Amino acid sequence: MKKGKKNITQIDANKDTEFIKWQAPEFEYRPKDVSWYWLSLMAAIALIALAVWQKNFLFAIFIALAWLVITSLANRFPTIWEFKIDEKGLSVFLPNKKSGNNRFYLYEELEGFDIHPAGEEYKELVLKIKKKFSPYLKINIHLNDEEKIKNFLFKRLAKHEYEISLTDSLSKLIKF
Repeated sequence: MKKGKKNITQIDANKDTEFIKWQAPEFEYRPKDVSWYWLSLMAAIALIALAVWQKNFLFAIFIALAWLVITSLANRFPTIWEFKIDEKGLSVFLPNKKSGNNRFYLYEELEGFDIHPAGEEYKELVLKIKKKFSPYLKINIHLNDEEKIKNFLFKRLAKHEYEISLTDSLSKLIKF
């Protein structure tokens, strides 16, 4: 996906402070063909049949609703977010929008970072947050910007190896 690609700017001439700023989609879009929908429908029918055989009608209803939600979200295009890392922390915001969705993470709120392969155009910057309910923040970065971002974060955060979760592996497998 070419939309939203911007070059990285490293020096703010007005303040003489170092920062890195980029735009990236919230996820890498993967178009689904007709066979993807047929396979998902067959899987849903098989699970519904299993639920009915087990006389678990609530589960059957859940599977039907889940299939409807997944297929409606399958071809949704990602929102383009803007990211900025500087000496204070990480800013995440929607360009040209009001501050309602903006978020700022101080380095004190972060434990460490890692970079994982994500797709054809992007890698995934994984930031470990010091919260129990949302421990990881995953951000797409352009392949050619990986070294700049890694070197910038090395000065401020520890690099840790974070395993790719089963959910992430499964979503990549089914192209979601």
